[in-house]
Amino acid sequence: MLQKFRLKFLGNIYELQGEDPGIDLQEVASYVEQKAAELEQKYSTLPPAKLMVLVAMGLGKDYLSAKTRLDKLQEGLSLKVKVISKKIDAELMKKKD
Repeated sequence: MLQKFRLKFLGNIYELQGEDPGIDLQEVASYVEQKAAELEQKYSTLPPAKLMVLVAMGLGKDYLSAKTRLDKLQEGLSLKVKVISKKIDAELMKKKD
């Protein structure tokens, strides 16, 4: 389903639309707005183009950090599943004997 949402980015308002059934795009827009506002306040003298690069780099860093954490969680979960599976198999083998 097509979502319409609004993004206020570095003093400009954008009326956008997109389609992603698993994600609230307005929530994404709000996150981008928040990051842009933080950097705009911190680096108020930078020209908008450089500020946009900083925003993009910050969002990229957030994404890679979250991806790294997710990958580690998935690895840990996979290891735990293997351990539990081996324990279940061992118990089943005991019961067969």
